[in-house]
Amino acid sequence: MRKNLFLQENITRLLPYLDRIVFERPCPSFVLTAIREIYKARASSIIPSLLRSLDHVINLTCREMSPMDCAALLYTLAHSDGVKLNLLWASIPAWNTQSILLNLDKVSQLSVDRNLLLRLVHGCAASDAQQGAAESLLRTTAGPSPHPETQQTGTQLILQDCEVQDSGLDLLFPVLHKVKLRASKAVLLQLVSLVPVNSEWDTVGRAVSLCKALEGELDLSYSSLDQRACAALALMLDFSEELTELDLSHCQLTDQLLLTLSAQLHKVQVLDLSHNNITDASTDLLLQLVSINPSIHTVQLFGNKIVERTSFVKDKKFEI
Repeated sequence: MRKNLFLQENITRLLPYLDRIVFERPCPSFVLTAIREIYKARASSIIPSLLRSLDHVINLTCREMSPMDCAALLYTLAHSDGVKLNLLWASIPAWNTQSILLNLDKVSQLSVDRNLLLRLVHGCAASDAQQGAAESLLRTTAGPSPHPETQQTGTQLILQDCEVQDSGLDLLFPVLHKVKLRASKAVLLQLVSLVPVNSEWDTVGRAVSLCKALEGELDLSYSSLDQRACAALALMLDFSEELTELDLSHCQLTDQLLLTLSAQLHKVQVLDLSHNNITDASTDLLLQLVSINPSIHTVQLFGNKIVERTSFVKDKKFEI
């Protein structure tokens, strides 16, 4: 039912008969009109019938919602249980965000765009009941997964296509071990650089949390690594056994930068050092790296400035 003006204009006449009606694909404007009219009449007894007719989905996508519209939504949620709420690209007054957040216990699944999601996250931080609000937000936005293993591994934190200040990333370290992290390479490099702090205890905690969030794989390819970044990465590897795959291809690595990393690279099972500025001066270091770690599967070296390759060709673990 798309943009049926007759039904929208006569919604009040339909309300008593909602228990006999099932709407197919009702447009958001119709849904908003329905909950607004119910709110005006304070007809809470009709809400269960309305939700059944809507297949328990409140779709308000792309709606520009007034304070009264938000009040109607909250009224509907207060008399609901387990509804799916779609607020994708909906415009909601800032002062109503907190109220919606506190009513998410009535929602089974929440669909929002990233801007509204960010406002809800800020709302969690400002809420007197921070933990409860945060848990409700995570539960509703995660949604059901068709893969049981996905449900068991927890929440995904996606920090792609965004910029985050160092101070903001600092706040994430205590919870990184609880999430699966998907971040841009710029943000990943920021996080690695923030691992070292004054307290060794905190540095260890940050290294372990970040490696767990990365699920053993770190891809920094095409990142420009300097001495500070390499030192931070070496420290991260030193304090954690979790990282097994490391991609440092196209990172402008020199022999000196490789030396900074070398003491801890033996922990990595799959190491990509291709397309860098590594020369023959690092041959002994790389051969020793493989010899002290029998668990290393592959070290990729092609695209470097290594001229004498005989020693590498003899060992099948090297790709050059």
